[in-house]
Amino acid sequence: MPEMIKRSAKNAGDAGEYYVAYMLSRLGISAALTTSGSSAVDIIATIDGSKSISIQVKGSWARSAPRQWMVGKHIPAVSPDFFYVFCNMSEDINNNNVPEIFIVPSLTVANNSTWHHSAPLFKIAKGEDEQYLDRWDLIQSALVQSPV
Repeated sequence: MPEMIKRSAKNAGDAGEYYVAYMLSRLGISAALTTSGSSAVDIIATIDGSKSISIQVKGSWARSAPRQWMVGKHIPAVSPDFFYVFCNMSEDINNNNVPEIFIVPSLTVANNSTWHHSAPLFKIAKGEDEQYLDRWDLIQSALVQSPV
């Protein structure tokens, strides 16, 4: 059996983006990945083209602190149509468990991240998991609500 190759943070980010696009497609939502490194948005999602939402994906290999993610250096533009999707994935290719997915509105990330640190983090405290874990319904609801 070949020795395990060390995977980078970029590998985690890429894997997270593709996994989220896969899950959105399974839900009947069209997902378009943006060009790598081009913006604060990784995926544009729509159901029928009449309304779209933006998604920033943050993937991690969940090596040490599985409930926190680096969120970049700038507070996001808050919108009911902008979500963060945080992915905890196993590096072990033989681990067939699905990644842990936490779907969080941009307002929550803007209000609860450690922006004053040199590497700002968003953390989910123990007991808050259910508020965000596998909340694909938040994205679905945002896409079916009529524009104001």
